[in-house]
Amino acid sequence: MADAVATLASWSEERVRVGDVLDALDGLRRQAARQLGATRASVLTLVIVGADRAALDQAQLAVHELGDHHPARVLTLLLAPSGDGLDAEVRLAGDSGVWFEEIALAVGGGGVGHLDSLIEPFTISDLPVVVWFVDDVPSATDPLLSAADVLMVDARSLGDVECFPRLALLTRRLPVVDLSWSRLRPWRDLLGGLFEAAPFRPFLQSVERVEVSGKTGPRHLLGGWLAERLRLPSDAVHLTAAEHVGLRVVAGDGAAVFEVTRPGDERVVRASATIAGGPSTTALVRLQRRTPAWGLNDALSRLEHDPVYEHALRRALP
Repeated sequence: MADAVATLASWSEERVRVGDVLDALDGLRRQAARQLGATRASVLTLVIVGADRAALDQAQLAVHELGDHHPARVLTLLLAPSGDGLDAEVRLAGDSGVWFEEIALAVGGGGVGHLDSLIEPFTISDLPVVVWFVDDVPSATDPLLSAADVLMVDARSLGDVECFPRLALLTRRLPVVDLSWSRLRPWRDLLGGLFEAAPFRPFLQSVERVEVSGKTGPRHLLGGWLAERLRLPSDAVHLTAAEHVGLRVVAGDGAAVFEVTRPGDERVVRASATIAGGPSTTALVRLQRRTPAWGLNDALSRLEHDPVYEHALRRALP
């Protein structure tokens, strides 16, 4: 279990039953209330699931960084189909005033196929259940989805767009929150803002080419977004690989150019619009310090269907 916040109380054991874990959790709560006078705080149940321990640790670090911005019961499932039984670690994490609960389960053997029933006793009644798949997109038949109110993924970490069809299908079943889409908000907002001034607005109707650079998931999402919003044919959208995201929109037979870029490793995004022989404008947004939690706070604040994202995703299908 990733350790980035203070541990108030903890328990761990191998080859346990679910009832043993629930009993341990109840005992730790009583201990915290009696010895520390601390209060539990939860606004959702966050289930983090994956087969890659390093990816799970990074996800836990991101949750810890949020602190009391989004206190949750955090249930981490490390899937080990070749393993056997259930190993568990439980801790209360936070400070002496407020804690949140973390349960980490290493699930082996047949338990991997019944995660929906496994997590049910750990969910909090009347609070949303967000299931975060850190290293894959689940199939439509994954039993864990039946217990989820919201699915969370990160298109940047998935590596390619072959998973986009599955992801698009899942948006018809439940809200999908994409951390990559949340992190791209500054680029999207800046580009939209460039067209707000009167001299630039007419060029929205005469865009002939867009260029999007960046890592695989983000550039395809942005390419789909631009194609959808600007009603462009696929051959007008050009995608190239790059370390950082960049957007370039050419309109009016090349008379106007709109760009949103992140120069080098600076934590800023710069936007510019230029009309040949006419006015120009610039804008700048400073990015948050890059941490494991970058984008997570925004994502957990928007636990509902996002039609703009869903249309962009479908337009980006390979």
